[in-house]
Amino acid sequence: MKKTVFTLILGLCSLAAFAQEQAGYAQYQVLPVLINPAYTGFDGQHQLILNTRNSWAGFKGNPTSYTAMYSGPVTDKLALGGGIFTEKVGDMSLVKLQLNYAFRFRIQKAKIGLGLSTEFLRRGINNDLLNNDLVDRNDATLEGLASGQQIFDASVGANVLYDDRFFISIALPNTVRTRLDDVPVDGATQTTNLFEHYVFQLGYIIDVPSQNFKIIPSLALRQIRDTPYQIDMNVQGRFLDEKLIAAFTFRPSDKGAAAFMIGTKYKQFQLFYTYDLSFSKFQQYNGGSHELSVSYAFARKNKVTATPDTAPAQ
Repeated sequence: MKKTVFTLILGLCSLAAFAQEQAGYAQYQVLPVLINPAYTGFDGQHQLILNTRNSWAGFKGNPTSYTAMYSGPVTDKLALGGGIFTEKVGDMSLVKLQLNYAFRFRIQKAKIGLGLSTEFLRRGINNDLLNNDLVDRNDATLEGLASGQQIFDASVGANVLYDDRFFISIALPNTVRTRLDDVPVDGATQTTNLFEHYVFQLGYIIDVPSQNFKIIPSLALRQIRDTPYQIDMNVQGRFLDEKLIAAFTFRPSDKGAAAFMIGTKYKQFQLFYTYDLSFSKFQQYNGGSHELSVSYAFARKNKVTATPDTAPAQ
């Protein structure tokens, strides 16, 4: 039994060696800058985000991640951002530093954002793992990861909001990926096509001002490096001036999964909690996944010289 559990944990580590380069956020509906650099400063506000996710709660060695991110406008068209992401899966840990750059402009009713993200990743394992009797010390991959694997990566993204109602976006992760070490991880230097990995999303904002609520249905298609293809069918509701925000996600692919989100907005603060579970047999061995985000947004200050036309009202 001990060996079986250890094998499962080691399997998680092997999965993390490939799949966890892109975080599996469930709250990308309300905080899209987490997955697409084109949203950097898109709404003209500065934003600070703190996010934590505990996947497969209760299962030994389960993935746990923490994210801190900032994004905001520098000029009317240029926006910058940055963040740090850490994750631990079993005896493996990952640290990612990220810088975002975005260019925003408008064509008639269409508000457009184009973004670039540059990333530095460092991944390694706990050296104590090599002293475990169940581990092959001659495994070159594990020995190399004990010294740390380093990768430079870049992603691009685009986002369009038309008439403040219809939105469509695409992010292309791993567009430029370069190894900065000699750790022998299989597939790490594989050449990929530009559109081999992507996150595509489209949706529509149904605004009912007379009833003070919005309904936002959306669809997301996600093909991330070394992870199963996913389809997310989302519906989000915003009520009472966004004092109540709720969302539901159904994922029919990969034996099915569902996620439930609830949140609120108070002045410049937003708070979100998500619980998601899988319909696969593995669900009986864990307590589902939990995600929590806190964000703070504040408007960019514009320097305006007072004139008879622009002077503030008395």
